[in-house]
Amino acid sequence: MNRSEGAFEHLTRVRTRARETGPSRKDVSEVSEERFRGASVRSLPRPNRQYNEGRVCGHPECATKLSRYNKWEYCWQHEPVHTYIPRGKRRSKKQAA
Repeated sequence: MNRSEGAFEHLTRVRTRARETGPSRKDVSEVSEERFRGASVRSLPRPNRQYNEGRVCGHPECATKLSRYNKWEYCWQHEPVHTYIPRGKRRSKKQAA
């Protein structure tokens, strides 16, 4: 009976042929001679600062539990506005001029 080849049968045939004609594996001695490029191993960044757990917002009418990562005494809703302090690399006086 002549029937058309199914998708699975076609893929199996193609993969088998590719394995037979594909490049052979390298010998272990050849791999040891290769040089690999990449970034050097660095230490992990320092962990985030943590504060006491179980703290509650300092506002008298608020019972919001504060995150262990929130360094302020109040929750986001009752915390007064802070001035922005830019962080990052500072330019030297020669570059700024």
